[in-house]
Amino acid sequence: MAQKKASVFGVGANGRGESKGLKLSQELAKAEAWTEAILPADADAEATETDTNRRPLVVFASILAVIMVILVLRLGALQLLNGGKNLAIANGNLLRTVDTRAPRGLIYDTNGNIIAKNQPAYDITVTPSQLPAGKAQQGALYAQVGSIIGMTAAQVQAKAHATCNTDLACSQSYQPQLVKAAVSQDQALLFDQDASKLTGFALDVNPTRQYVDAGNLLAPFLGYTGRISPSELAAHPNYQPTDLIGKDGLESSYESVLKGQDGKEETEVNASGRPVKTLASQPAVAGDNIVLSIDQGLEQVMASALETQMAASHSTQAAAVAVNPNTGAILGAVSLPTYDNNAFAKGISQTAYNALVNNPGHPLFNKVTNGQYPSGSIIKPMAASAALQEGVITPSTIINDTGKLVLPNQANPSAPPAIYYGWKHSGLGPMDLFTALAQSSDIFFYTIAGGFTNLINGSGYTNFPNPLGIDRLAHYYELFGLGSKTGVDIPYESAGRVPTPAWKKAYSGQDWYLGDTYNLGIGQGDLLVTPLQMAMATSVVANGGTLLKPYFVSSITNSLGKTIKKTEPQVVRKGFVSPENLALVRQGMLQDSQSSKGTGCCSIRSDVPVLVGSKTGTAENNTAAGIMPDAWFSAFAPYNNPQIVVIVFLGKAGEGASYALPATNDILKYYFTQGAGTQFVGH
Repeated sequence: MAQKKASVFGVGANGRGESKGLKLSQELAKAEAWTEAILPADADAEATETDTNRRPLVVFASILAVIMVILVLRLGALQLLNGGKNLAIANGNLLRTVDTRAPRGLIYDTNGNIIAKNQPAYDITVTPSQLPAGKAQQGALYAQVGSIIGMTAAQVQAKAHATCNTDLACSQSYQPQLVKAAVSQDQALLFDQDASKLTGFALDVNPTRQYVDAGNLLAPFLGYTGRISPSELAAHPNYQPTDLIGKDGLESSYESVLKGQDGKEETEVNASGRPVKTLASQPAVAGDNIVLSIDQGLEQVMASALETQMAASHSTQAAAVAVNPNTGAILGAVSLPTYDNNAFAKGISQTAYNALVNNPGHPLFNKVTNGQYPSGSIIKPMAASAALQEGVITPSTIINDTGKLVLPNQANPSAPPAIYYGWKHSGLGPMDLFTALAQSSDIFFYTIAGGFTNLINGSGYTNFPNPLGIDRLAHYYELFGLGSKTGVDIPYESAGRVPTPAWKKAYSGQDWYLGDTYNLGIGQGDLLVTPLQMAMATSVVANGGTLLKPYFVSSITNSLGKTIKKTEPQVVRKGFVSPENLALVRQGMLQDSQSSKGTGCCSIRSDVPVLVGSKTGTAENNTAAGIMPDAWFSAFAPYNNPQIVVIVFLGKAGEGASYALPATNDILKYYFTQGAGTQFVGH
């Protein structure tokens, strides 16, 4: 029997499959008959072939070509020009990146006591590009966030749109914006409970500063941190608009050290903004710490000594600074009155700020580095150094202090002469270098600065032959660092002023007179110095001839406490006065505190257990009646191995010996009986 063929549909030619195949064949046959019926046969066609109108086809093809060109150009723009942005938008629908704030580096004093630390503050931020697209959804979201943090929906919206004023701009704004700073812990908890529903908003934990030095004595030097400003943000493009930054003092100058590196966490979220899983995480790196050369114990004693004398003299402003004359390290610095820098770190109110600005003591003004005042007689050791170095005087030079210096009128000899008085109108008598420094003879220093007085020698009295003159005197003051910034490691330092004939002519249009030189020789007139400048100038005398750059930060350590950088002494200049001449000046300063006739005697001699070189200063700051002079005192110790230089200033207090001297005495007594100076007693 012949074998039957298998069906192409996989069913045999018999059975039920066979009947289905037969039916399908019949349907196909009908279809073929239908197509044959509608196709024209050449034999039966009666229509005549004519030319086709091609114009519509050309127009259509042209339009299609233009559309294709536009599409290609648009595709190129999307891929080549805006590809990165569009990819970020697309990824933003799936990914959320959250910054993790790095802890700011800590600040310690020289003994390891914490001066500035961190505490958490909770900020509410918004990223405009992550907000819902619909206006109604956004409005409901603003109202919900506002109800949690105590703001209206309109206020929240204003913050969300602060940097973008159109829907398109906001959809492309990826930087977080601050909605409300320092919300309460209760508000932070409520927000955190609903965080998954508050699309685009985030709870930002931002470490803020807490300053813990007693009395906020270091506030003028530490500065403070605050919210970054638009101008600061432009200068620091790697910061966020919600970041905190050092605003003043050491917080500002060491910002790059203290800041640290923020971490990031990238999370996949679903369409409703709920996190699905963490894709990548980069931990935050804490900032490095700075260790100050400041001794808080000494700092407290300096402040207490100043406050006592401010009360006694009714002075409203005072400053003191202590430095190591061998390194430039600042051991203590006080500017009174001070202020609470915690108020600025937390966000000070306008009322509180106005109260500080209107305080007659000017607490926001750093008097140690920015206060510019006539120096009074504490500048005489520098003038004496210049006179010795230039050969104007020798240790045996004697000038008679009669209490006044009579200067004939050179332009008109018949006119009455000008008279310049010393602090003791009856005169101090014959003065050499040592007694002139110890008793602060104004006549002696008028003479070596400008001449025209009497010199005692073997043959009687004559005019002083070779005074310093303004050019040499001003030059040496500048060599001692006056008239220029010290370079200390905090911002906004003042340069002071060393007046010259050229300066006076430019400033007032007046000529320079010999009387101007006399005033400059005793620290009066137009001379202006800062307490820190005088500390460094006095250090030159104490250390034998080296002007150093002062500093607050002695070292930098990492988060584990390991020292990664140590501050080394930086020499500004040296050798402009010989060690031998400076040794002579130190002898005169020793007599100031040790001789019974010295203006700095005798409390220091009895209270401080080491020999001290010193100099009093009383500076007229205003010729108006009833305005008290500024009180100054400078000192270094121990005499044979100087380890500390102290400068004390009390504004409008009176005599330096009456008020600045007692404060210095208290400081040195503490340092050498209870402080770090005890190791030098007896050596």
